Amino acid sequence: MPVDQNAALEAADQLRGSEMELLSSLVSQRSVRADTSDVHEMCLQEMEKLGMEVELVTPRVAELERHSEWCPPSPTCAEPEKMVSVVGTRGEGPGIFLFAHTDTEPPGPRGDWETDPYRATVKGDRIYGVGAADDKAGVASVLTATRALLPHLEGVRVVVGLVHGKLGGGLGTLPTMERVGQVDTSIYCHPAETGKGLAHFKIATRGFFNFRIETVGRRPEPVEIRTPNSEDPRQGINAFTRLRAVMDAVEKWAARDGILISVNRVSAGINPMVLPERAVAEGAVWFRHGTVAGVYGQLDRVASEAGAVSTHLFGLRSNPAEIPRDHPLVAATRRAIALETGRAPAVYPAHVASDIRFPIRCLNAATVGFGALAGNFYGPNEWVDGRDMHRATRTIVRIVSEWADHATIGQPWPRLDSLPC
Repeated sequence: MPVDQNAALEAADQLRGSEMELLSSLVSQRSVRADTSDVHEMCLQEMEKLGMEVELVTPRVAELERHSEWCPPSPTCAEPEKMVSVVGTRGEGPGIFLFAHTDTEPPGPRGDWETDPYRATVKGDRIYGVGAADDKAGVASVLTATRALLPHLEGVRVVVGLVHGKLGGGLGTLPTMERVGQVDTSIYCHPAETGKGLAHFKIATRGFFNFRIETVGRRPEPVEIRTPNSEDPRQGINAFTRLRAVMDAVEKWAARDGILISVNRVSAGINPMVLPERAVAEGAVWFRHGTVAGVYGQLDRVASEAGAVSTHLFGLRSNPAEIPRDHPLVAATRRAIALETGRAPAVYPAHVASDIRFPIRCLNAATVGFGALAGNFYGPNEWVDGRDMHRATRTIVRIVSEWADHATIGQPWPRLDSLPC
């Protein structure tokens, strides 16, 4: 039975006031990344109102550390097991997954804010407050769209995930994946970090990791007793010179394999008068194909063969993920956004560590990411455009309606080829 999309859109419009109230309530609930919070209780209650079967998900870090999609949490995250995500399910049949993240960056000094960060303040079309953009507007859109859609959907399964998903997604989004079940398609509602709102949407995310490379050298014997400046550097081994040779080899490998690499911090020696016996380079790698483990393994091999004594992987890491540009979900997203904004959106492929990678890699589900016009991400006076937030809600309604029409007549959108996860 076809979905009455117009009725679902009208229902979404009638919910616009409650959508704004929901965003206000979410902003007022402190849920800083890596801190414990009760925001999941609010999300649970909202899902139960929709008649969804609801489950709370907490990360089992000891198990996740062995997962290929694991990203370690921030060192400030003292109790990761208390980071709670919420998954709600309703209906049976082909599945679709809608998700957003509930945690925020720290608000920073109150004096840097023009408004109370924990009170949603409306100025013109903008709503100010910590997390308004990143990503409580996405949470409000997902819940509102779901509420508008459910009375008009039959023969499909809708899964909603509201995740503690920052910190690379390792604490919230990753453990949530095993609770979602099989779905064909997924939508991540999150404002575009480019500040372009619905003019940009994501179908890809780049792989990324930080690395550290170390080389060692040897000081020569001084000609004069205890007189460093009498050393002949030609008789020793300069660790920094060796490091430069290693990085030359690594950069040639990266250029050959289409990998972007940048050395961003270097240290060597303790005294400008003596040969350095230790040198360290730290940097970042971006890539579109392969996995963190595979690409880092190649870097380690090249660096070791060129003279490095050790390499290390540390900090934020993310495998790449991408869906075909000709997938029906991409076309449906373009149509839906164009109908809402009057302009066809562009694909933005350069974001790093987007949570769209988890449904793509773990569920083999085509996934897009989009959201409202927003600004001041990660800092004071964070804001989201209220009108655009509602457009994002309506965009979700349009895409889910189109997907459901195909799914219920036995013409589901294709799942992706299996990826290692």
